[in-house]
Amino acid sequence: MKLLSMALGAAAVLAGCMTAADHDRIGAQIAATDARIPGCIAEAGITGQYRVVTEFLGHGAGATVLRNVQQGPNVTAAQAAQATTCINV
Repeated sequence: MKLLSMALGAAAVLAGCMTAADHDRIGAQIAATDARIPGCIAEAGITGQYRVVTEFLGHGAGATVLRNVQQGPNVTAAQAAQATTCINV
Protein backbone atom coordinates (compact mmCIF):
# COMPACT_ATOMS: atom_id res chain seq x y z
CA MET A 1 0.00 0.00 0.00
CA LYS A 2 2.82 2.37 0.83
CA LEU A 3 4.42 1.67 -2.55
CA LEU A 4 1.14 2.43 -4.30
CA SER A 5 0.71 5.76 -2.52
CA MET A 6 4.30 6.74 -3.38
CA ALA A 7 3.70 5.84 -7.02
CA LEU A 8 0.49 7.87 -7.09
CA GLY A 9 2.29 10.79 -5.47
CA ALA A 10 5.06 10.67 -8.06
CA ALA A 11 2.54 10.45 -10.88
CA ALA A 12 0.69 13.49 -9.53
CA VAL A 13 3.89 15.53 -9.40
CA LEU A 14 4.86 14.50 -12.91
CA ALA A 15 1.37 15.28 -14.20
CA GLY A 16 1.76 18.93 -13.20
CA CYS A 17 -0.81 19.02 -10.42
CA MET A 18 -1.29 22.41 -8.87
CA THR A 19 -0.25 23.13 -5.31
CA ALA A 20 -2.04 25.42 -2.89
CA ALA A 21 0.40 28.18 -3.86
CA ASP A 22 -0.54 27.72 -7.53
CA HIS A 23 -4.23 28.01 -6.64
CA ASP A 24 -3.49 31.17 -4.67
CA ARG A 25 -1.54 32.67 -7.59
CA ILE A 26 -4.30 31.94 -10.09
CA GLY A 27 -6.91 33.24 -7.65
CA ALA A 28 -4.91 36.46 -7.34
CA GLN A 29 -4.70 36.73 -11.15
CA ILE A 30 -8.46 36.32 -11.44
CA ALA A 31 -9.09 38.90 -8.70
CA ALA A 32 -6.74 41.40 -10.37
CA THR A 33 -8.38 41.04 -13.77
CA ASP A 34 -11.87 41.16 -12.23
CA ALA A 35 -10.99 44.47 -10.57
CA ARG A 36 -10.01 45.96 -13.97
CA ILE A 37 -13.14 44.84 -15.84
CA PRO A 38 -15.53 47.73 -14.96
CA GLY A 39 -12.98 50.43 -15.82
CA CYS A 40 -11.94 48.74 -19.06
CA ILE A 41 -15.56 48.25 -20.11
CA ALA A 42 -16.26 51.94 -19.54
CA GLU A 43 -13.04 52.97 -21.29
CA ALA A 44 -14.04 50.94 -24.37
CA GLY A 45 -17.42 52.71 -24.44
CA ILE A 46 -19.46 49.58 -23.85
CA THR A 47 -22.93 50.20 -22.47
CA GLY A 48 -25.54 47.62 -21.58
CA GLN A 49 -24.86 43.95 -21.14
CA TYR A 50 -21.56 42.33 -22.06
CA ARG A 51 -20.03 38.90 -21.71
CA VAL A 52 -16.59 38.13 -20.30
CA VAL A 53 -15.21 34.61 -20.67
CA THR A 54 -12.25 33.10 -18.86
CA GLU A 55 -9.55 31.18 -20.67
CA PHE A 56 -6.76 29.24 -19.00
CA LEU A 57 -3.55 28.95 -20.97
CA GLY A 58 -1.45 26.00 -19.94
CA HIS A 59 -2.04 23.83 -16.91
CA GLY A 60 -0.49 23.17 -13.56
CA ALA A 61 1.99 25.60 -12.08
CA GLY A 62 2.47 27.50 -15.35
CA ALA A 63 -1.19 28.26 -16.02
CA THR A 64 -2.14 31.80 -17.01
CA VAL A 65 -5.62 33.32 -16.83
CA LEU A 66 -7.01 35.46 -19.64
CA ARG A 67 -10.32 37.30 -19.65
CA ASN A 68 -11.94 37.93 -23.03
CA VAL A 69 -14.81 40.29 -23.77
CA GLN A 70 -17.05 38.83 -26.47
CA GLN A 71 -18.66 40.70 -29.30
CA GLY A 72 -22.44 40.89 -29.02
CA PRO A 73 -25.54 43.07 -29.42
CA ASN A 74 -24.08 45.85 -27.24
CA VAL A 75 -20.40 45.26 -28.05
CA THR A 76 -18.62 45.83 -31.37
CA ALA A 77 -15.55 43.83 -32.35
CA ALA A 78 -13.36 46.91 -31.81
CA GLN A 79 -14.82 47.53 -28.34
CA ALA A 80 -14.35 43.88 -27.40
CA ALA A 81 -10.73 43.94 -28.54
CA GLN A 82 -9.99 47.18 -26.68
CA ALA A 83 -11.61 45.99 -23.45
CA THR A 84 -9.89 42.57 -23.64
CA THR A 85 -6.50 44.18 -24.13
CA CYS A 86 -7.10 46.57 -21.22
CA ILE A 87 -8.24 43.79 -18.87
CA ASN A 88 -5.31 41.46 -19.59
CA VAL A 89 -2.50 44.02 -19.22
